Amino acid sequence: MKNINYLRRVKHVCEIVGQHYEPGNYAKSYKKIWLQYVYPIYPMCYRTMLNYLGVSVPKSLSYNYQQLTLF
Repeated sequence: MKNINYLRRVKHVCEIVGQHYEPGNYAKSYKKIWLQYVYPIYPMCYRTMLNYLGVSVPKSLSYNYQQLTLF
C-alpha cells in the first residue's frame, strides 16, 4: 500500500479538479484549474497533477482532522 499522506493528497487534488472541471470550457480546463486552485495549495507541476488524476484511491480513505487535546 502506498503512503497514506500521498493518497490523501491525491484524493484532495481529485476533489478540487472534480469541483471545477467542465469539459469543452477552456476557462475551466485542467490547465486553468491547476493554475488557479491546485498550484497555490500544492506546488506541483501540471504533469504531476495529471498523473494524480489517474491514481486509484481506496474508498475507505477518509479525512480525520480533529483537534488533539493535551489532557
